[in-house]
Amino acid sequence: MSKKTPSGAEKPAPGKRRKKSPAAASSGKTATKRGESKSGAAKTAGKPPRGPKAALAPRRGKGSTLPAKSLEAMVPVPAAEDNDIDPVARERGDIPMSLVAHLDEFRSRFLVSLLTIFILMLASFVFSDYILAVINRPYLETGLKLNVFNLIEGFLLRLKASMLAGVLIGFPVIVYEIWKYISPAISVDDRTFARLSVVAALFLFYLGITLTYLTLPFAIKALISFTPDDMTTLINAGQYLNFVMLFCLAIGAVFELPIVIMILTKIGIITPSFLISKRKYAIVLIWILAAVITPTVDPLTQSLVALPLMLLYEISIFISKIMVKRKKRKELAASQ
Repeated sequence: MSKKTPSGAEKPAPGKRRKKSPAAASSGKTATKRGESKSGAAKTAGKPPRGPKAALAPRRGKGSTLPAKSLEAMVPVPAAEDNDIDPVARERGDIPMSLVAHLDEFRSRFLVSLLTIFILMLASFVFSDYILAVINRPYLETGLKLNVFNLIEGFLLRLKASMLAGVLIGFPVIVYEIWKYISPAISVDDRTFARLSVVAALFLFYLGITLTYLTLPFAIKALISFTPDDMTTLINAGQYLNFVMLFCLAIGAVFELPIVIMILTKIGIITPSFLISKRKYAIVLIWILAAVITPTVDPLTQSLVALPLMLLYEISIFISKIMVKRKKRKELAASQ
């Protein structure tokens, strides 16, 4: 008879092993795997996570009972940079940039403008004879000739004429690069106004230079008439070229008066009523400015400069009235 154990279970016969049922075997394997996974998890529990998610994965404390999947779901996803940009700024293309990035963009656009002028200057140097002939024509019509007093001055004359032609031809490129640099800071509603202002400024600048060139023969004849009969007129070609350049650029800058008044009206500093009330003072200042700019004292040359400026002043008043009316319409539409 077999002896019973205190617990009441029969002992297996010596030399024989009890066979495990298939279910028990599978449960044992599962238990072993679970034990291994638990031991593996226990080994890696104390180690910090590795890889790109290491900086974003939160650490679990000793008493944490959250599963790994829930912890991964709680990992904060970094917001996209575009979400931090103001929608209005994104619409006009104004992306936040560092100071170094702004300076880098300014440098690149400055180099493009400088390279454009340099290339145009080299191309103009080939036609420097024709350019000098056009510049000297108002003086040569008096029957006199320009004089060169040193060896290198002939080369410097060609170089100055080529540089002047390069700047005048490449000036639209310079304005375009400046526009591309500042356009992201201009609102979408004001960009049409800004574009029209730039185009009008270019047109008035070239109009002033053209008008100056047309008035040069009268100015030169009037100036030469002051030379006494017992003296010989010997004009240095370099000084004449400098005089023509400064005279043209000064008149071209003065012709920007309507653009300046238009911008000041847009900002709100000047109103049409102010321009109308100060018309008589403006006329006196225009004639004084014409007397300072023109190299002669004859009234004909001063009139050729002053009358277009007076016309531009009246055009500025008209433009200012239109801008004020449009501004009031926008304010009424916004209030409604």
